Amino acid sequence: MKKYISLLSLIAIFFVGMQQTQAQDARAQELASPEGLAKQQTHQLHQMVELSGDQQRGVFKVLVDLNQNLNALEGNDDITAVQRTKATLVENANGKLKSILNPEQYNAYLKSLEKPKDN
Repeated sequence: MKKYISLLSLIAIFFVGMQQTQAQDARAQELASPEGLAKQQTHQLHQMVELSGDQQRGVFKVLVDLNQNLNALEGNDDITAVQRTKATLVENANGKLKSILNPEQYNAYLKSLEKPKDN
């Protein structure tokens, strides 16, 4: 009887572990999609500068478009062309974001993009 209880407990733990792994995989796939990444980036920006509903929708659309275009560049072997194209895409997205955000929000956004300098 004890063997059956131990076996059933082991099987239950195995299934719980499998469900947890599948949930983590689904979350990772969501963040890998342009929409999931844009959702996360929009949320981070909202936490930083308190966006209105219209601003959130506009920022989300711009970021989805940017992430889709950046994903389309993957696999291209011409590094200089990819770098130029990425710079152009980011510049265009920043221009769109500048029109969506007010000046204080846009400046906070730009500061968040700056990388800390190592000493």
